[in-house]
Amino acid sequence: MPKELNGWLDEVVKAAKKRKAVIKSRERNLYDIKDSIVKKKEKKLNPIIAEFKRRSPSGFKQDRDPLEYAKLMERFGAAALSILTEPLYFSGSYETFEAISRNVKLPLLFKDFVVTEAQVDTAYSIGADAVLLIVKVLKDDELCFLYDYIKSYGMVPLVEVENEKDLNTADACGAEMIGINARDLNSLNVNVDRVAALLKIAPLKSIRVAESGIQDRSQILRLLESGADAFLIGTALMKDPQKIKLLI
Repeated sequence: MPKELNGWLDEVVKAAKKRKAVIKSRERNLYDIKDSIVKKKEKKLNPIIAEFKRRSPSGFKQDRDPLEYAKLMERFGAAALSILTEPLYFSGSYETFEAISRNVKLPLLFKDFVVTEAQVDTAYSIGADAVLLIVKVLKDDELCFLYDYIKSYGMVPLVEVENEKDLNTADACGAEMIGINARDLNSLNVNVDRVAALLKIAPLKSIRVAESGIQDRSQILRLLESGADAFLIGTALMKDPQKIKLLI
């Protein structure tokens, strides 16, 4: 059982546990998100994981054509795409994810509150190359189990942390890719300074992804100095997709 949670997080996780697996023959090849990030860095570009989301509990709301957005991000050089599939608070869907998966050749991150094997089975079936795991919503043994289960499909787990304790938990599971979230999932407040501080103590062996709150290039440069390898950006790009040209 996942951790005891409160408020919207509790509602989301309870709903996630009930979602049935989508089992079908995968239609696309696996694309390596870690390799994509490394290649962007070798070209002296900022590896951007561009996120598609229609809304969030923080009050964000912005609808765009998902295929148009995904193709634009691919054309402008995003390292990967992150696609929300959580329906209650993010208006995400498996159908949107699968539609994008059929139309781009970028690595795709399955962004959801993953607490069951059924969700991992679904992620693989609909074309995911990486799957988000959030330390805040999983017990340690659950995190490590799901981490290994994701890897058994050849997908990459992105382990999301909020603090040093989470960071140590992720490292104990052998996380090869760690996302440091600027947004506190309880208060929904954003603190990019906290990301910079955690980047400095994150394991060097891991690919380190700065998540949330990134609005401009100056923030990216600061996070690069702190040790970020890649940047997951949603709100800023959903509001203005052309902005990726300034950030990359």
